Amino acid sequence: MDTLAIAGLAMSMQAAQLQQMAAMQVMKMSMDSTRQSAQAITDMMKVNTQLLENSVQPHLGSTIDVLA
Repeated sequence: MDTLAIAGLAMSMQAAQLQQMAAMQVMKMSMDSTRQSAQAITDMMKVNTQLLENSVQPHLGSTIDVLA
């Protein structure tokens, strides 16, 4: 193998490694975005569940009997 072929292979390997690193970073950003969206949905569901529970039985949990 001559030196030009070796240099070409080295450049190809570097380009492939750079491309893989870039793809990995894009995937990590996508995963973080998905995780944040899932957390926001979970938080909204908790709030909506609490509101629904309070609307069905609003008298429960609103007062404390301290004289008993």
